[in-house]
Amino acid sequence: MATMVQLNTRIDPEVKRQGDAVFTRAGLSSSEVVRAVWSYAAETQTVPDILAPKAAKERSDLIRSIREGAGIVRTEAESMGIRLGDAPYDFDSLHDELYDDLAGEIDGHLASS
Repeated sequence: MATMVQLNTRIDPEVKRQGDAVFTRAGLSSSEVVRAVWSYAAETQTVPDILAPKAAKERSDLIRSIREGAGIVRTEAESMGIRLGDAPYDFDSLHDELYDDLAGEIDGHLASS
């Protein structure tokens, strides 16, 4: 028999009470319900349908937050009267600028040595 692990979670007491009543009527314990959800995910490699909309919403909220967060510097700069331009920098141009700056620093350091 495989070693078992314990899963602890917090839940609103009233939600637990009401959920337990439903599962008890169906002849299921809380542990059996949790094991069933984990077993389903392990066997199907998918999120149970009842949980999928929540997972999709959390993912879209995260993506939106990342996109909004990417504009923080631009928003703050513009609030200070600094115009960053209409087009955002792309990774390649930033990468090239970084290496140009580093090469300049190295050249300057070598020239002063």
